[in-house]
Amino acid sequence: MLYLISYDINEQQFDYLGLKETIKTFGDYQHPMETLWFVKTNVPRDVNEMTERLRNYLHSADTIFVMQLPENPTCQGWLPRAFWKWLGR
Repeated sequence: MLYLISYDINEQQFDYLGLKETIKTFGDYQHPMETLWFVKTNVPRDVNEMTERLRNYLHSADTIFVMQLPENPTCQGWLPRAFWKWLGR
């Protein structure tokens, strides 16, 4: 299973360490852009549950998006080679 997690930080005074550490617990991850994460796991996860766990570490002015991606998604971009290898491209 492959998941995409993205968020916007609108409260710079807030501590976001817990957010990042929680994302890392979801599975094997890549963090190719400042607020963009990909998580791979063999255990299916509920995106609602993931979002609720992450909201505990966000300010009310922040936004978050969690999505389960289809197998072999079509994608393109300029990201580090290690990310593409991890993704299987």
